[in-house]
Amino acid sequence: GGDLQSPELKCAVPIAFRWHHGAQREVYVVGSFSNWQTKIRLTREDDGSYGTVVQIVPGIHQYKFIVDGEWRCAQDQPRCLDSVGNENNCIEVEEAEAAEEAPIDQDPTREEPPSPRNTYSCPPVDPDEYIKDPPAMPPHLQFSLLNHPPLPMQGCILPMPHHSTLNHAFLNKDLPDGLVAVGLTSRYRGKFVSTVYYTAASS
Repeated sequence: GGDLQSPELKCAVPIAFRWHHGAQREVYVVGSFSNWQTKIRLTREDDGSYGTVVQIVPGIHQYKFIVDGEWRCAQDQPRCLDSVGNENNCIEVEEAEAAEEAPIDQDPTREEPPSPRNTYSCPPVDPDEYIKDPPAMPPHLQFSLLNHPPLPMQGCILPMPHHSTLNHAFLNKDLPDGLVAVGLTSRYRGKFVSTVYYTAASS
């Protein structure tokens, strides 16, 4: 029992499926979003079309309609070929945008806490904290692309960045001719973009 859901189902997005080409008895939709195992029945609408809404996790999915027992592809919807050459409909489901929440300070339903904020205090920092050595950098941050030579036999191709180095700026001062390099690697979906800035070191 209970209402526990897997993390994937919690991020599922409601997607409407429509069949506008008529049917004598019934219409189902089945697709990769259910591993092609579950037939979901569409409801006949007043205009004669069929429709339903399915909760689908974000990603690219293929699907097909079963109309009166016959597998059909909707010609008015995006289509693609699967790995063995079968024509299916396809859809890209994007993550739902999170609803904006009102800042706590502007929430009219929020009650003032028993102790007003002006009664809070923060102890002063111990002066000895300023003379301590900084903590050691985690070793996995040494995997910056600035520290990697190009792969042999592949020209300027660099290895895939380590995920822990993403969105960190790295400084390299050990360059000839008095140069300094700053590098930053970001990721967008399955692609990585590295930007390196060079400048002359200040004397």
